[in-house]
Amino acid sequence: MHALSRTLAASLIVLASIRGVACFGSVELRRDLTYRAEPGYVDVMKGDKLIARYVYKDTPKPYIYPLFALDGTRVTRGYPMENISGEAIDHPHHRSFWVGFGNVNGIDFWSENEKSGKIVHKFMDFDSPSPGHWNIHTINEWVGPDGTAVCIEDRRYSFVSCDYGLLVSITVEMTGASGDLKFGSTKEGFVAFRVAQGMQLKDGKGSIKDSEGRTGTQCWGKRARWCDYTGEVDGKTVGITMFDVPSNYGYPTYWHVRDYGLFAANPFGGKEFTGDEKQDTGLVVPRGKKIRFVYIALIHQGELDSKTLDVIADEIAGKPPAKPKQP
Repeated sequence: MHALSRTLAASLIVLASIRGVACFGSVELRRDLTYRAEPGYVDVMKGDKLIARYVYKDTPKPYIYPLFALDGTRVTRGYPMENISGEAIDHPHHRSFWVGFGNVNGIDFWSENEKSGKIVHKFMDFDSPSPGHWNIHTINEWVGPDGTAVCIEDRRYSFVSCDYGLLVSITVEMTGASGDLKFGSTKEGFVAFRVAQGMQLKDGKGSIKDSEGRTGTQCWGKRARWCDYTGEVDGKTVGITMFDVPSNYGYPTYWHVRDYGLFAANPFGGKEFTGDEKQDTGLVVPRGKKIRFVYIALIHQGELDSKTLDVIADEIAGKPPAKPKQP
């Protein structure tokens, strides 16, 4: 299905609805997760076991915490939602799995202080593109410190299990609230995880690699179609791979991935990542126009090699555009 290369958020759940299982290539999808809505949050369940919780009330920005591999191993840091013994308590704005950016119309929606903007929940429902499976669908306003909305965001999450683990797709569609929408060039953003302490490269048992063969700290600020952060939590090897989708602006994205556990896809930070003014990848979305992003995360058990991740990327995110032939 070619639509898969454009938006996993829709096509994964359609495929997964067919007889409860879908298979294309080596990635077999299962329709065995359910959602449970509660005041202020939505739980994603596998049977009676919590897999993920989307929290949207009483917070400067929505986030997903906790987040588990399918075997119940936690893959993101507890702080600032809860303090877990042995975990670092730096960067209180790193809320497990979240969306934010440090320069939207000149306002910081990454940090959390009196000068920062907030991402405010306005509406929620559950899309049902296929029987028995849904997206979590939300509308948010990105509101500046003066209370003025600068952006309207339409966001969808879909959760699907497969042989490799838990697949989470996030679709973010953004438009200016009353004028142009301007993403400045900064490293602080955009779709991000803060991995659990044991997964970290620094002070943990973690490793980082990307689709271009780089490892460790070499991956920071570089462009790649996927990036993987794997380590050990409670004696079990688990990892998170994030895949960029070819239809996204700035593909392949830059990765703001740090040895202390920050792991973010950021297509806008070219100038800061490279130190080259000519590589400014900031973006202006004209008034009335929309920009849409789709990112896919695989929460996997055990370590996956680069060849396997390349195959998964081709199948769930789409193959990169063919390079033009040299004359």
